[in-house]
Amino acid sequence: MGIQASLLHHLVDEHSVSPANTEIAEAKPTVPQPGRDSGKERFAPVLSLAFAITVLLVSFLGINTLPIIGEEPRRGQVAREMYWAGDWLVPREQGQLYCTRPPLQNWLIAVIGVWRGEFDVWAVRLPSALALVFAAGICWTIAQQHIGPVAGVVAGIAYLTAGQSLTIGQLGETDSLFAAFLGSALLVWFCGGFRSNYGWRWTTAGFLAGLAALTKGLQAPVYFILSTAGFLLISRQGNRIVGKQYLASIGAMALPIALWSIPYCLTTGLQATREIWLGQVEERLATRGFLAHFFSFPVETMGAMLPWSLLFLAWTDKRFRRWATKYRSLITYLILCVTVGFVSLWVIPEAKNRYLLPLYLPAALLFSLPWQYVSETSDKAGNFSAPQPRGFVIFLRLMQALAVLGTAAAIFLCVVRFFSVSTDVFKGLQLPVLSTVIICVLAVSVVVATQLTLKNATPHNLAFSALAVGLFLGVGHRVGILPLQRQLLWSPREQIQSLAGELRAPEKLASLGPVPAAFRFHYPYFVRQLPRGTSVETLLDPVFCVAGSMYSSRARVEQKSGQQVVQFSWNGRLIVCPRLSFCWTPRRVIPLGRTPGRDPQPVVIVGEAITVEREDTTSNPACAPLFKPDQHAAHDTVP
Repeated sequence: MGIQASLLHHLVDEHSVSPANTEIAEAKPTVPQPGRDSGKERFAPVLSLAFAITVLLVSFLGINTLPIIGEEPRRGQVAREMYWAGDWLVPREQGQLYCTRPPLQNWLIAVIGVWRGEFDVWAVRLPSALALVFAAGICWTIAQQHIGPVAGVVAGIAYLTAGQSLTIGQLGETDSLFAAFLGSALLVWFCGGFRSNYGWRWTTAGFLAGLAALTKGLQAPVYFILSTAGFLLISRQGNRIVGKQYLASIGAMALPIALWSIPYCLTTGLQATREIWLGQVEERLATRGFLAHFFSFPVETMGAMLPWSLLFLAWTDKRFRRWATKYRSLITYLILCVTVGFVSLWVIPEAKNRYLLPLYLPAALLFSLPWQYVSETSDKAGNFSAPQPRGFVIFLRLMQALAVLGTAAAIFLCVVRFFSVSTDVFKGLQLPVLSTVIICVLAVSVVVATQLTLKNATPHNLAFSALAVGLFLGVGHRVGILPLQRQLLWSPREQIQSLAGELRAPEKLASLGPVPAAFRFHYPYFVRQLPRGTSVETLLDPVFCVAGSMYSSRARVEQKSGQQVVQFSWNGRLIVCPRLSFCWTPRRVIPLGRTPGRDPQPVVIVGEAITVEREDTTSNPACAPLFKPDQHAAHDTVP
């Protein structure tokens, strides 16, 4: 993050005024112009309505397009098991302690699932979509209050449509909810930092940070304390760290954590409590791959924030930097927030870029500053010909080029079905006509709005250019990219639900060892987990399930020493699963990978226990010899 470090150095050292004695300046024109006030009053509600519509479209459109993927089934299934068991305190999987995440997201999913009467894709993803709306609203509110109206629109749109936000923000993962709570806590805290009667905002910010901790873990308190206390020290207000307002914010943060953690600890013990708060952090504290991560992570971070990260180039403009000094305290704080989160992940090779999503809210305000600068300098110049920062111009030109390329790609993927070129390569990559029309209209609006802004950068043109960009990126992703992804992805939902209809007693199905949440989420009943060494006499029903892997050939089998497994053929594929203590025959193999062609493919094998004579055991794959690196099962069965 060399750009951020240089910005912070410039803001603190180039000017002699201390940040501690600087009030946040409101973005107001210094030269009043007749007739402008009434125009701005009419413009404000229209702009607010257009922003709200854009946020709602990007947040909710296409929410059920993709099948449940990744960790989403686990989040939903943990919530459903809490509801089934009536235990809202302890998260569990198949009746076993689930010590990976605190339960706030599971609570929200469960509440929505009960309200809807079904734990489906809407129940799993609606908390994340609502979190997008909340986070964008916070960005808009804070930027509008402390920078200006154009900055408010840009900040909200920038958070919604940054690459990382678009790809994972709507999914039923913890990241979107965590980002909304923690990022909002950081921004709300700053609002109460300069006025004594705004102490309640610090308390509110602390409470939001506590909710973030209940969503994902102790990263939230660490980020919050380091960012806020660090800013007070940098701005020479260190004495406020021990003041009652700051201590009240820390108490508000600790309150929701304690209200859940203490009863949880009394119920499950210290070890489970320690694991749920620190387990995943300790797992990622490794040194392997440090150098590769050290050099790639900054590039990945800038890439994940595209296209908005291009606006950092605006800081190469000296006039823009001089103008930005009136927001010195705000910019210093925002850069500190982003730097704290970035550095903490930069030194951990196992850290993923999506962990930075809470810092996209402070970054969104930084992205909005060049837009507000262009708005104010053009407005003051009166001739709307003031030079614009290079980074700002590059951003608009890139969006024009992206709009043209997006239109061409959409048209090609729409018409390819009508020509002989429609081979297997494009068989799963075809767009509906309606999606193509929408993308084309949005692309035209981007080109027109940005071109008007480059020629005449009025606040109106700037605001509607930002909205046009947001609609093109956000809605274009929902109606263009998501349908293409859906055609490439695989969902086991229908197979699993049909399985439940075929079993004599589907409510008695048990698993020998754990089975993936992707199976249990779509199965309509609770799947009880039994040890793999369970004898046939203790099974509730002869039919059971077990997790395994499917390979395209024996050569691709992943051999693990000490693992006792058997293997057999199923529809031309090789199935490998753990060896059980009794003989059985496979009845169904259900793939669970994201794509049907994945190799190896995680599967759940549904089997039925059988009784065979000793001399017949070699004819059944479940009774075949143990799989060893130098020995394969000699008998295959193709049902």
